[in-house]
Amino acid sequence: MSDLVKVGPPDNQKLPKKSLGAIYFERIKKWNANRVAIVDWTGEELNYGQLLQSTVKLATQMTKLGVKKGDVITILSQNNTKFILTILAGLYIGAKMNLLNPDYTPGELKHFFEIYHPVLVFCTAKVLGNVLQLKDFFSVNVILYDTEAVDDLENFDKFVEAGTFDPGFSPTNLDPKEDVALILTSSGTTGYPKSVQLTHASLRIALLYGGDPYFLDINENERILALLPFFHIFGIGSTLAGVVHGAKLVILEKFLPYRFLSLIQKHRITKLFAVPPVLLFLVKSPLVQKYDLSSITDVLCGAATVTKETEDLVEAQLKISCVRQIYGMTEVCGAATVIPKNTKKHGSSGQVIMGHQIKICDPETGKALGVNEVGELRIKGDGVMKGYLGQEKETEEAFDEEGYFKSGDLGYYDDEGFFFIVDRLKEIIKYNGFQVSPAELESLLIQHPAVKDAGVIGIPDEKAGELPVAFVVKQPNEDVTEEEIVRYIAENISVQKRLSGGVRFIEEIPKSSSGKILKRKLKELL
Repeated sequence: MSDLVKVGPPDNQKLPKKSLGAIYFERIKKWNANRVAIVDWTGEELNYGQLLQSTVKLATQMTKLGVKKGDVITILSQNNTKFILTILAGLYIGAKMNLLNPDYTPGELKHFFEIYHPVLVFCTAKVLGNVLQLKDFFSVNVILYDTEAVDDLENFDKFVEAGTFDPGFSPTNLDPKEDVALILTSSGTTGYPKSVQLTHASLRIALLYGGDPYFLDINENERILALLPFFHIFGIGSTLAGVVHGAKLVILEKFLPYRFLSLIQKHRITKLFAVPPVLLFLVKSPLVQKYDLSSITDVLCGAATVTKETEDLVEAQLKISCVRQIYGMTEVCGAATVIPKNTKKHGSSGQVIMGHQIKICDPETGKALGVNEVGELRIKGDGVMKGYLGQEKETEEAFDEEGYFKSGDLGYYDDEGFFFIVDRLKEIIKYNGFQVSPAELESLLIQHPAVKDAGVIGIPDEKAGELPVAFVVKQPNEDVTEEEIVRYIAENISVQKRLSGGVRFIEEIPKSSSGKILKRKLKELL
């Protein structure tokens, strides 16, 4: 191995190289049946005995519906206990679990359903209307998480209760390196988000470093607040690691300040997985002073970089030694680098995690670079995705000739092997930890009859990270207002992708000779 490649620790073999269904089935049985596994924000508890019973019943019911190994099950829901039960049961039977943003519009859902062809959809009443709009295009069983009945659809609780617990049940056999466990979406620069296929072996690596004392250190003594969205790799990865390593999980449906703080105080949360807006809330909201947050000993932040000022303020507020940054992405099944436990290194995103290797390359030539030289991070390892579903060309382009995934992020490492992220080659906008594709917004804007041309960039925002802002060229003799454009986008796209940075009207979109929008020029106009 070249000195120019930074290598993480080897696989510690603390989880068997089996299917995730087999891993979870064995681990859940291992824990004391009366031990609390999950508590939700309403106070409802689920112990490991109930977790085993419910997931096996649900798996047998899915099988009765005809769901088999390799079929796709889609979940459209905000965070809740049933979401976790569904994933585990699906993994038992070898289904591919597809987790989608419940804020997706019917148009976005139709696009993804055409790719996945799910045989079963679990959702809440809130998104049911959007799912039912697709019933003319797709024949799919729908199961509702909500307790009240809607339109004679199957109710989750009744569905599970009708199942049987077979003591002789065993998960489906499969090939962990080949068979897909999760299908998640990750924005590209070509319109709709790409569909990332993560195998059982990929997610096993995330679970391994999740439990490693040097890295995330999730263990049976921890109490974790699961507040990050489960359809996002950071949210579901940290939550699933909590289940497998015996931590007590407290599930928060969505971020509400008083509920977030009261759950930390009530359940004495010890480990907090967060994104920058949550850290800003902790240091800027006067509400924080009214609660006892002294139980928190470890804070890990991902999805976007955190300023030194924010790190210092959080450390002082919570009386902890360090805020630990994580760098990663959906395509590598979570983290690529993590600041090790009890290590303070301002501005760094940490060292290479278990089972992975990273090199810094000149983005033009692909040449590997050395210490303190800035280039593109390229990542290889067991956690890296199988590829983008239905996009062979994009999958091929995502890897270099040595099989490293091209992250599109610029950074460097120091002489201690700590990585620093400095910029992005990609033009993705990071809004509150969500990836927003400018190309998707540009495509939508151009469809407006009063818009001749458009370009979208992100503008820095202390709270959200970046805000999408549109530059619009009006059609001749057309008059359209900023409010009309903002409303038009809001009506056609999910909430995270709206033009929260507003609209600027200009005479011409600056472009290169090949027709590529010069985003740098747009930034200069601001």
